[in-house]
Amino acid sequence: MLNTVPGQGLATARACWQAAWAWVVLGGWSCLGTVLIGWFSLLGGAHAEPVALQRSVLIDNEAQWTIDQVVDQHFEPAPAILARGYSPAVVWMRVVVAPSKLTSLVAMVRPGYLDDLQLFEALDDPTPGQPRQWRHQLAGDRVAFRDRPRQELAYTFNLQPSPGQEKVFYVRLQTTSTQALNVTVRSLEDTLDQNSLQFMLAGFYASVVTVLVILSLMRFGISSQRLWAMNCVMQFVSLLLSFAFLGLLAKFVTPDDGPLTDLITCVLICLHFHVVNVYYGFFSRSFEGPRWVFWVRMAAVPALAWQLWAVWHGQALAAMQINTQLVLFTTLLGQVDFWFFKIEDRALRLMVRLLYTTQFLYLLYMMLPLIGIGQMSELHMMSALLVNLFGAIMQHLVLTLRDALVHRNQKQFEERMRETQQQLEWELKRRLETTGFLSMLLHELKNPLASIRLAALNLRQGRSGSGEQQLSRLERIQQAVEGMDAVLERCRQVDRLEQGGMRLHFEATDVMALWAECQASVALSHRLSGEGPEAWVLPVEPMLFKTMLSNLLDNAVAYSLPDSEIHYHWGPNPGHPAQARFQLRNRPGKPGFPDEVRLFQKYYRAEAAHQRTGSGLGLYLVKHLALLCGGDLAYRRDGDWVVFELCWPLHHAADTLVPSSYAS
Repeated sequence: MLNTVPGQGLATARACWQAAWAWVVLGGWSCLGTVLIGWFSLLGGAHAEPVALQRSVLIDNEAQWTIDQVVDQHFEPAPAILARGYSPAVVWMRVVVAPSKLTSLVAMVRPGYLDDLQLFEALDDPTPGQPRQWRHQLAGDRVAFRDRPRQELAYTFNLQPSPGQEKVFYVRLQTTSTQALNVTVRSLEDTLDQNSLQFMLAGFYASVVTVLVILSLMRFGISSQRLWAMNCVMQFVSLLLSFAFLGLLAKFVTPDDGPLTDLITCVLICLHFHVVNVYYGFFSRSFEGPRWVFWVRMAAVPALAWQLWAVWHGQALAAMQINTQLVLFTTLLGQVDFWFFKIEDRALRLMVRLLYTTQFLYLLYMMLPLIGIGQMSELHMMSALLVNLFGAIMQHLVLTLRDALVHRNQKQFEERMRETQQQLEWELKRRLETTGFLSMLLHELKNPLASIRLAALNLRQGRSGSGEQQLSRLERIQQAVEGMDAVLERCRQVDRLEQGGMRLHFEATDVMALWAECQASVALSHRLSGEGPEAWVLPVEPMLFKTMLSNLLDNAVAYSLPDSEIHYHWGPNPGHPAQARFQLRNRPGKPGFPDEVRLFQKYYRAEAAHQRTGSGLGLYLVKHLALLCGGDLAYRRDGDWVVFELCWPLHHAADTLVPSSYAS
């Protein structure tokens, strides 16, 4: 199962995706290059023999025969590519070149990692009783590049031309690597073309892997993930090994020291396996592969010390045999390993299985001939180049997709965290509102209940006094009941608004008639003065609009100076011609000017306003109903005046359903 990593920020994520897109472009060209490499290799094999050859082979198990002794031995027919596995024996190959008109012939011997190659070519026909004269040329890893017959990447030998005549020469091979031998004869022009092609493919491969190494370093710098650093090391060692197999190491690094070239090549072969093995161990653990597989892989690491010791003490053959066996074993181990990976994403799971299965089949095909099982083909001549390029591309594909999935999972996790945080904040807010509501309700009902209790007690105990006093006490009881009823009604209306139980049905209504009803319900209506049209038809919900006007009027009467005037004005909104505006002005009483920040919040009441019964919900309700209907309620201070302005659209849809939890 993929594990998320800590967030890197927007810049890091952008850099990561830019690197991914860079790889996508590179990966396309790399895949194309892989196909071209295989095609050129096959094409090269098809044209490798412009001159017909007959090959036969002789095995010298004691490694003691000279060329003069070999000539008289019986040779067995040999395939175009001979594969014998690891052996200390000497392989002799006799090559018979059919008559040709070519005036320049070059013998090419592959693959490019053989140690000791010798070519013997008779100079002339032997005179009876006289020893045959031989032209002797040396090549191979143990021969300095400058001392080779031809300074080319492949092992090449000059042959004396013999137009129209059959030519015979002998190749002697002794190597600590697998005994693979392919001898071809070409014209000088074909040889130069083949060398140029090998340079081109080497350059292409080097450029692709170098860019992949740089991308791995970039990814490691961005994410600090261990796998990217290990991938970078693995690709770098693969690049060095490919340079050795292609002959670039001998040509450009150690041109004067053949034994050093051979030593470095053997070390790179051993080191490459162990770096790849360790990488795949940690790669498996990143997908929660079996722990025992990881430790089996790690158990092979100490073998590197023995292999290096063996190479240093001249036992490279044993080191190479162990290396090949370890490669086959870990390849089979990988087939068990990847079935236990925990990968939720289907595309990534299929890609990982494709990587392991393809590498298993490819390595099996490539490695079995190295131990003498099966025949080699042209692909084996460039095996390191192809398998390393394929592995590099597939690993970058898998790791890039894995990073993308980790990034996606991380974003989803962060989104869930945000949603959870918002839910917690909402729950906290609701709890605080509930607590505030209960506190407000207890506080606001306490005083009217006390008045009712006192008046009722006086009436019951006969201390009611005259008829006027009794009437006064009954009026106080009535006022207290009405105050409590107003508090509860506003709570009910706010609850309906927030729970979505309120449907607004707009109809053409004379709002001036509604305003007149509101004025008539106020005992101190003589304090009101203002101006407006006699009639004004607007699209409103009559009951709710009357509630909004009543709340504004009650607020102005309750919190203004006693016996002070309250001014109102009806007319169009100067700032918005499509809106009507109702303005109400009063001078503040004892509570003073309201807090502009908290004025429209639930349960807000000024400290000095608690002497009167109220809910702190009136202005909150008017504000949110106005917003819901496309209008607004605004407050401003104009000198010594408190000014509220209710704006309302002149045109409305027929019906509007208030959404649930609107205020939240």
